[in-house]
Amino acid sequence: MPDHARRDLRPRQAVALMTACILLAGCASVPPDYTTQTKDPWEKFNRAVYAFNDKLDKNVARPVANTYVRAVPTPARNRFHDFISNLGEPVTIVNDVLQGKFKQTLQDTGRFLLNSTAGLFGFFDVATPIGLPHHDEDLGQTLAHWGVPSGPYLVLPVLGPSTVRDAGGLYADLYADPPKENMLPRYRNAVTIMDGIDTRAGLMQANSSIDSAYDPYVFVRDAYVQNRRYKIYDGNPPTDYPDYPDVPDDDESAPAAASGASPAVAAPAAGTKPSASPAAATSAPPEKKDGGVRP
Repeated sequence: MPDHARRDLRPRQAVALMTACILLAGCASVPPDYTTQTKDPWEKFNRAVYAFNDKLDKNVARPVANTYVRAVPTPARNRFHDFISNLGEPVTIVNDVLQGKFKQTLQDTGRFLLNSTAGLFGFFDVATPIGLPHHDEDLGQTLAHWGVPSGPYLVLPVLGPSTVRDAGGLYADLYADPPKENMLPRYRNAVTIMDGIDTRAGLMQANSSIDSAYDPYVFVRDAYVQNRRYKIYDGNPPTDYPDYPDVPDDDESAPAAASGASPAVAAPAAGTKPSASPAAATSAPPEKKDGGVRP
């Protein structure tokens, strides 16, 4: 099958996956707050993956991000950041619709069109100054909106902190992005690499906090849970429930601990703003819906 045919199938598969997940979620009758109660019964496995990610981060991701920050002037880095952010707007728009945020859908659609034209393909953010701020929506947030619980905390190789729900929604977000899907492979790969470098550069300020933490794994885990709760509730999360309910010590469902062989290293996936830093991807304070501070 030709490459273009394979690429055309992916958005359809992603839409089918999203539809199925939402239909299943609609049948659930779980309390809204339960969607962000993250358990960590797979801690042994997660710590093994975290250790691998941490080595990769310190030996590869941090040096590359440091070099990028030193070599590329701030104005140029901001242009790359705006361009990459604009490519992800269609994913945000789709999830706006799925969450019933129709006013935000119109705002984000206008933002994408304006930045893609007057902003020269997104290299300049001309939408924010006129009242069309950036929003961050993904399928993980959409599933939470429809009542799907987060499931256990899960550390993914290279991509870093996640949950079962968020990891399951990652595929659809990766392949339901027309601007990236329609790129030639070499350009799409270049954008993927730049996306990871841009994300890691924006998290450099978190390095000292992680390195000085008594238990960096717990620090990153708690930061991720709080950040996701903040995003799911659009900056107004409830505060009357625990982050981690009690979990039996004899949980038998945990995956086997990572073996001595290291997973294959890959660039952060495109389509969302994933965790480019294997160790520090969510340790920065929760970003605001207006886009936050640029790197």
